[in-house]
Amino acid sequence: MNSNKRIVGIGGLVLVAFFWGMTFTVIKGALDDVAVSLFLAQRFLLAFFILLLARPLSKQSLDIYTLGRGGLLGLQVVAGYALQTVALLHTTASNTAFLTGLNVVWVPILAVPLFKRRLEPAKAVGALLSVGGIYLMCGLMGKGGFGPVNRGDTYALACAVFFALHILYTGRYAARCDSYWLAVVQLGTIGGIFGVTALVKGYPLFSWNPKIAGALILCSFFATVLPFLIQTIVQKWVSPSDTALIFCLEPVFAALFAWGLAGEAMGRMEFWGAGLILTGMVVSETWKSRKKSEQ
Repeated sequence: MNSNKRIVGIGGLVLVAFFWGMTFTVIKGALDDVAVSLFLAQRFLLAFFILLLARPLSKQSLDIYTLGRGGLLGLQVVAGYALQTVALLHTTASNTAFLTGLNVVWVPILAVPLFKRRLEPAKAVGALLSVGGIYLMCGLMGKGGFGPVNRGDTYALACAVFFALHILYTGRYAARCDSYWLAVVQLGTIGGIFGVTALVKGYPLFSWNPKIAGALILCSFFATVLPFLIQTIVQKWVSPSDTALIFCLEPVFAALFAWGLAGEAMGRMEFWGAGLILTGMVVSETWKSRKKSEQ
């Protein structure tokens, strides 16, 4: 693999985590004025139509293979979001955030039976360090950690599995499908399903709420269009395990923006958590680099 492409890929994924973290506070504020299902429907449908405007930039045409694989990836995202939403009804936000973050562990584990890949020690250590960081970022240590496992925790864990599957299969299909169409089909699938859900719940799908207009446009472009497009392009060069590890930076960026924009305090544990996540990434990369140089 070209090392320059890998560097570009890592930079692109860090940018994705940055965008997701940046918009976390914005989304939280928008949900005070609109239902979750309606916001998700409008966010992904708007992102779908924005990406369609870029159609002249694509030289490829949509084929059946890409249509099917993009639809499958979209279903995995919908399942992840749905399980995460249900989990929040039955367990704490901290538990949900932590258990969702366990996708960094599920990715290398699931790759073994699904794609016959060997579990690399560097990725395992990096993932475990990042899990420790997420635990601290979620504030679970200060709350005494987990209580008895409940139904919501199970839903959150299942959510992590679906997000892990999405990362794994994006890596698998990214090299075989046109990146543009793979992103378009995913967004169309996600937006369509959330749109039907919103309509079934009685929400006016094409209503306009000026209070969330800025958040909707910002999240549709920076938290949806760009991340999906970037991920489908750069996962040709970056492994799923490394992708999941880089995405652990999302809560770090989210905490920094919450501190800078919303005035939410970052305690000592949050800083330690961010440090552990970064250490996990550094250990994984330097371990692999040293191993390659010794071969």
